This record gives sequence, structure tokens and C-alpha cells, in this order.
Amino acid sequence: MQIKEIKTELEIQKCWEVISLLRPHLDKNNWLEIILEMMKNEKYSIAAIEDNDKFVAFAGHRIMNSLHSGRIIYIDDLCTLESHRGKGLATQLLDYIEDISRKMNLDAVVLDTDFHNHTAQKVYFKSGFKLVAVHLANRLKK
Repeated sequence: MQIKEIKTELEIQKCWEVISLLRPHLDKNNWLEIILEMMKNEKYSIAAIEDNDKFVAFAGHRIMNSLHSGRIIYIDDLCTLESHRGKGLATQLLDYIEDISRKMNLDAVVLDTDFHNHTAQKVYFKSGFKLVAVHLANRLKK
């Protein structure tokens, strides 16, 4: 299974199953326009792995600058369908993104993960990630 950079609306739509697994709050009616806006305005990219004409793993990432980490690739989203977990697909995607970072001479690859997602944390630690911060958010009431 090869990693593919997702570029077209059709390819993005084929990622819905794996994206909605990670982000169940997304609305199927408008998630595509959100991703297209992120790609256009925020340098968001998707790398995905396909199996039998179905995307089974994806990583949404962007290149950005931050005062605390320098020029980085930030991984917004990383998920594998449950049927394909344990096959090293997340590690492949992490390695792919690290390779991009090295080729671009960036300073780091950064991501956040849920405190309780110990399975993902094991993958990240095995791939060389370290705990360096606590991510806080103040959700605004609407």
C-alpha cells in the first residue's frame, strides 16, 4: 500500500470514512468545503493510504511557523480504520511526514493527541515523539 497525496475533491470525498472516524462531529454536508478552505488558505495537506480503492488511513498536516517550535509540520489529523490497525500504516504516514520535514529543512513535526488515547501515544512515542507541552483549549459557547 502506497502513500498518496490527496489533491482532488473526489479523493477527499473518498477519505470520508476514515476522517469521520476520527472527527465524528463533522457534518457530511459541509466537511468537504471546510477541507478545501483549509487547503487553500492554511496550507493543509492530506496524505492517505489506499487499499482496494478505499482510503484506510490518512494524515492531515500543514506547514507553519511558531515561536515555540520554529518552522514545523503540524499534524492535525491522523487515523487508520479499525480494520487496518496494527499494520503499521500510522507509522508509515508519520515517517512520510518526517521525510517531508527533513527535505524542507524544518525544525520539527508536532501533533496533539487525546490524553486517553494510549494506543496512539504508543505509536507516537515509538516514532520518536516526546511530551513537550500541554495543549489547552477554551471552547467558546455558541
